[in-house]
Amino acid sequence: MSLDKDVLWMQRALDLAIMGSGLVAPNPLVGCVIVKNNTIIGEGFHQIYGEAHAEVNAIISLVNPLDSVGSTVYVNLEPCSHHGKTPPCVDLLIKNRVKRVVICNLDPNPLVAGEGIAKLKKAGIDVSVGLLEEKGEELNRKFFHFHRAKKPYITLKFACSQDHFIATTQGEPVAFSNSESQQLVHKMRAENQAILIGVQTAIADNPSLNVRYWQGKSPLRIIIDPSNRLPKELKLVQDHEPLIVFTKYHSETIRKKEWIAIGDKNSAEFLDAILVYSIKNNIQSIMVEGGPRTANLFYDAGLIDEIWKIEKQITLGVGILAPILTDAVFEKKFMVGQDNVWSKAVMPKLFYIN
Repeated sequence: MSLDKDVLWMQRALDLAIMGSGLVAPNPLVGCVIVKNNTIIGEGFHQIYGEAHAEVNAIISLVNPLDSVGSTVYVNLEPCSHHGKTPPCVDLLIKNRVKRVVICNLDPNPLVAGEGIAKLKKAGIDVSVGLLEEKGEELNRKFFHFHRAKKPYITLKFACSQDHFIATTQGEPVAFSNSESQQLVHKMRAENQAILIGVQTAIADNPSLNVRYWQGKSPLRIIIDPSNRLPKELKLVQDHEPLIVFTKYHSETIRKKEWIAIGDKNSAEFLDAILVYSIKNNIQSIMVEGGPRTANLFYDAGLIDEIWKIEKQITLGVGILAPILTDAVFEKKFMVGQDNVWSKAVMPKLFYIN
């Protein structure tokens, strides 16, 4: 089998995996393609958290279950070898007598971490690893980072004018979004398990911080509110979705809303408390949408892994400055609608290769 065909079918597995975006976290994005006699005979992807994995859906898609015998399976992540919400996919592949398994990335989750490959090889199945590895790393960068660095992957998103202001001098918000960029922002929200802002942004904007213009789950809302200033009449408090508020002294639980007191801590200790909470609750990714103080707090602490800037083609002249990110280099730029330029910076410390 030629390398070109291997690449083609692995790319198909990656394309399938993306279809689970916003729906499977904290599980990784995984796609699977089954090939026999140079023809795709089955394929699937992980569609919903807690339900069947990609390999299971690919096997189910076969017209004849016996077609799996002697086939080659392309999957972008090492098949699981442990019992979680579903049985091990490795056992399914062995049971269905596949001949070869081509894998994009090893699974850094300590519950897998090479055990799946070892089990396949022990069963006499030919295994190769590393095809389109960098693409797989990019696709599941949040999942990989959480398990390798033992902390959540944090994405900063902010919008500003061409001259780098986010609001008027009086703090009044400016509409930087158009309908297209709103969809992209909500897509990003669906791709993160939590969204975080400071209390001042909550007071000024009264946001919902949910997913309305894209498919996927709304993220857990997190507010940094040391002095317990969050008004109870805000949408975030009045709706029926979960909310976590970190304060110094106030503790309270109202339905799905929880105020967590961490004591008389400084800014760095507040961030540590958020990280500890995230790790304990398997929150692998956080999107920071707060104002410049919150953004700079995370950035100066070296916790930002990815940055997205939306720049509207207007100038304000004066106002509240956007976050000052001295070392960030924005490289990826594209237009969204007629007036918004999106650019992306990835902090170099984060890219791993197996």
